[in-house]
Amino acid sequence: MTEENELARLERFVSALLEKFNDIKAENKEMTERLLRREATIETLQDELAAMKNERGDISSRVGSLIAKIEEWEAAAGISSEESGEENKSSSESGVQGNLFTVESQGTQ
Repeated sequence: MTEENELARLERFVSALLEKFNDIKAENKEMTERLLRREATIETLQDELAAMKNERGDISSRVGSLIAKIEEWEAAAGISSEESGEENKSSSESGVQGNLFTVESQGTQ
């Protein structure tokens, strides 16, 4: 009878081990799938980041080109940097809205 008890106990132990093994195997599969999804997301985000960096470089080049054209225009028109600096200073002090209101109030007086 003790052999039967020992055998039944061994069967329960093996069943418990197999159940835990299957649980761990399922968890491993789930984690592997999760890891693959995250790696795909990371790759997508890296591609988007690279595209945005390229776009930022293009925009920077275009802005630089516009600034160069404005500087050429100022040089051709004979506008000194001091004059444009004074204009920029007064417009930056009052802001765009201030300039609009100033123009409005001057027109109504």
